[in-house]
Amino acid sequence: MMMASAGNEWRLHWRPLLASSVGVATGFSMLQFTTSLFIQPWQAEFGWSRGQIAAAHNGMILTALLSPFAGALLDRVGVRRPLLIAICITAAAYLAMTGLTGSLTQFYATYLLLQVAGIFTTGLVFTRVVAARFIRSRGLALACTRIGISLLGMVLPALLHGLIASEGWRAGFLLLAAIMLLIGLPVCFFGIADTAPAVEEEHPAQRAPSFLALVAGNRRVVILCLAAACAYAPLGALLSQFQPLLTERGIAAGDAASLIGLLAGSVLVGTLLSGVLVDRIWAPMIACLFSIGPLIGCLILMQPVVSLPMAATAAVLIGMAQGAEIDIVAYLSARYFGMRHYSTIYGSTIMAMALMSVVGQVGIGYLYDRTGGYNAALLPIMAVLLASAVCYLSLGRYPKPDPARL
Repeated sequence: MMMASAGNEWRLHWRPLLASSVGVATGFSMLQFTTSLFIQPWQAEFGWSRGQIAAAHNGMILTALLSPFAGALLDRVGVRRPLLIAICITAAAYLAMTGLTGSLTQFYATYLLLQVAGIFTTGLVFTRVVAARFIRSRGLALACTRIGISLLGMVLPALLHGLIASEGWRAGFLLLAAIMLLIGLPVCFFGIADTAPAVEEEHPAQRAPSFLALVAGNRRVVILCLAAACAYAPLGALLSQFQPLLTERGIAAGDAASLIGLLAGSVLVGTLLSGVLVDRIWAPMIACLFSIGPLIGCLILMQPVVSLPMAATAAVLIGMAQGAEIDIVAYLSARYFGMRHYSTIYGSTIMAMALMSVVGQVGIGYLYDRTGGYNAALLPIMAVLLASAVCYLSLGRYPKPDPARL
């Protein structure tokens, strides 16, 4: 089968790519840049500890276990119907968050609904849309799906901080629901269609007769899951407590919110830079380098007092890695294993990332409660980031392309 040139891919498929970028931005992913803004208001109103709040991330265990099955569903029925249904349910969960009364049971149940429904509004859906349509410039195209969340992330934290300060934290969740229903839903309704089955991947020879057989017989699936988990989970843990971590280091609350915006802006830089590089350079090496950056950022944040420029440097290093990570994992899933089981394999990396993220996001909160500071969490975060770099380098060479398909 003749494959379209990179230029033709962009001419043919820029519309679903644009819709995917907006969809990622307005889905569950936008909560990752803003969760920490609600921690101190919840503490003030309900008296919850940071460990109790962080325990809500235990719901990610169920989300993680469901991810491969969610991916298999997308492989079988397509993305459009699950996506549109999930947008409506996730928006309803945002609205339900405004009704919290101080009951931890209510909080955990509502947050669980948000997490489970939200998985169908993330890159699990949108990277399939893009990876199936782009082959020659797949890395850059996957990177572009993150542009929307990066742009929104540059302004949303500061906007939410001001809204919460003036109108209360409930207004913040109303804003998140409005963004999803008024922007995300119509864009996805008109812009996202099911994956065209005629589009093939570069390495069909790597297809396995079943996903379980692939996992059992191909160590690279396990290595990729471990690499993704060890790279992503530390970033999620840092983001979940980023504003209070910065304020503990002497950064004013308003400046900390602005630094979250800077972090989101650096996500865009990391996204585009990694997308360009993986189309040209061995992607595991690029992934390794992007795992080292946040490790340096953690060393900066280990200091008892951090200046605003140094905090900005740490935010940029963490944000660039955050931008690169998801897209590199998506690229590696398609490049090493093809598209037949793409969503199932990518869903498995999400499972690994989510399970590790539970440990990270719950652990950082409890370690803070236990020790009264964040340094006890930053040390293991750095060790895990180093492990991710080693795992990426262990993936080995790309599978050879099948000339009959080129």
